[in-house]
Amino acid sequence: MRVMIHKNIQIICSKSICTLAIFILLITASSAFSQQQGVHRIQSQSLQSALFHAEDKLLQTLDEINYNSGRHPGHTNPVTGKWDPDYLGRDQWTSGFFAGSLWYMYRLTGDDKWKELAQTWTEDLEPMISATHDHDTGFRIFSSYGNGYKILNKRSYYRTLLRAANTLSKRFDPEIGAIKSWDWTGNFPVIIDNLMNLELLFWVAENSDNRRLYSIAKSHAETSLKHHMREDGSSYHIVDFDSNGNVYRKFTTQGAGPNSVWARGQAWAIYGFTMIYRFTGEHKFLDAAEAASQYFIEHLPEDFIPYYDFFEPYSSVRTKDASAAAVAASGFLELYQFTQNTLYLNSAIEILGSLSSSAYATHNSDISSILKESTLHRGFGRVGTSYADYYYLEAIARYKELTGEEFPALQVDNFLFLDQNYPNPFNNRTVIYYSLEQSGETELSVYDLTGRRIQTLVNGQMPAGTYNIPFDASGLSSGVYIYKLRSNGTLLSRKMTLIQ
Repeated sequence: MRVMIHKNIQIICSKSICTLAIFILLITASSAFSQQQGVHRIQSQSLQSALFHAEDKLLQTLDEINYNSGRHPGHTNPVTGKWDPDYLGRDQWTSGFFAGSLWYMYRLTGDDKWKELAQTWTEDLEPMISATHDHDTGFRIFSSYGNGYKILNKRSYYRTLLRAANTLSKRFDPEIGAIKSWDWTGNFPVIIDNLMNLELLFWVAENSDNRRLYSIAKSHAETSLKHHMREDGSSYHIVDFDSNGNVYRKFTTQGAGPNSVWARGQAWAIYGFTMIYRFTGEHKFLDAAEAASQYFIEHLPEDFIPYYDFFEPYSSVRTKDASAAAVAASGFLELYQFTQNTLYLNSAIEILGSLSSSAYATHNSDISSILKESTLHRGFGRVGTSYADYYYLEAIARYKELTGEEFPALQVDNFLFLDQNYPNPFNNRTVIYYSLEQSGETELSVYDLTGRRIQTLVNGQMPAGTYNIPFDASGLSSGVYIYKLRSNGTLLSRKMTLIQ
């Protein structure tokens, strides 16, 4: 059965009797979500089957790497199906995805064993928060620590994200208006993948009121929008700039040639520009995401899983890329939330259906990854990758959110905690982070060293939870100040240093 999707219209063409895949696509009219014409639903038991399979493969991976948290799977060997031992290091760009998959498994199942494993593999990546040799800090740290913080509200994870964002920002060149991707090729190469790492900057900017990081991320997004995207909605992989900010050349190290359309790069554009719209609200980024999506969907083959390059001329290296499909599916689900265009929702469901079938999922095999048939680069296909698995699980989680599926209740510990402000020392603006174990009358105030109250930042009844409170020291003189947190009879205090 072939389901061809156009905007809000589905045409079903049956050529033969098809076997049932793990994901069964149904048309329902039982909820507000499914009342829109042409929208499919995925059966909850199909989702559960997919999660059982993912659990089995993650456990198989843990056995394979001997539960060694210093090993972070990247891609499998195309012959053995086992994780390639040369790509298990924390310095690989893929190192954050396995921890991220563990976090998604915890969120999707509520099983505490996944939380404990996710914490262990996440915290092994701490040395990478200061790695300045490439742009992949976001992939490594936001996929791991970012997902962990969203679930646990763990203050040390928050601090790690702040430091990682500062590390990534050091690769920004204001003359070019972009973050340099690589040091090993070109003059100042900027790759389409780099859009994904902007989420770390935007998130930290939003949660710490750091306008500098927001400006860096938005500048890079605008530069990429201007130079990576073609008029037909397709994208270049690499744009190399000279030292004056002029485009030197546009090329690819992944696809079939400079004018080709690398499928995963196109998926990065779909996901990346949608995410950028989430943080900026600027419709030019939403328009770019839609243009990239339209191109991607119009060029998909029968099973909705793209070849690694839409224009690969030689069949000998024309391999499928499940990772591009998984990234695109997750991006489509967020894009649908902003546009309510069922083209994106139906496309995501079609992709998830194919990925969960025996053609792309590793059922009844010894392959260690959840999905197979990904392509690293031209001539290196038919492998499993940690990022295909990660975005596949993310897409399942996003689908469940979108349709109102119930998630398991997660046990998150809250307690009274006052963290060191960040940055510290600071110039005019900083953020104070604290958490409450229970609701109660709460006061957060700043004092000088004589004990004189300078400013009260919080005063009133506050529910249990975590808080990030900005402090503006404009008009104050340089020196050491004390901030104090009072709640439910407990007093905590710390010092901070203002440098004007």
